[in-house]
Amino acid sequence: MSKNKKTVFLKSDKIGEGELGSILINGFLKAMTEQENLPEKIICVNSAVLLTTADDENEVLNSLKILEQKGVQILSCGTCLDYYNLRDELKVGIPGNAIDTVNTLLNEEVVSF
Repeated sequence: MSKNKKTVFLKSDKIGEGELGSILINGFLKAMTEQENLPEKIICVNSAVLLTTADDENEVLNSLKILEQKGVQILSCGTCLDYYNLRDELKVGIPGNAIDTVNTLLNEEVVSF
């Protein structure tokens, strides 16, 4: 697997809204696990931190764990984790901070969802 200087910036636990949005984010992340070229990072902010703190049976969490095993750095906004009272529930990746996120957004190619 190769990585490039792309960062995937997830702003929600869904792509769009409702049940369809949950299905789409699941399919998107699962499809990413099957790609040859992977992003360097995935940054989760706002409700996207619900993906990194999901139940162990959740397919999205499984996809994120596979991506991490393949060398993709998974970062969850620390302020967002605290807002949802989920810092102790983080199951994949590490807490991130605003300085690192801004640095990434300004210096790397970012794909935002």
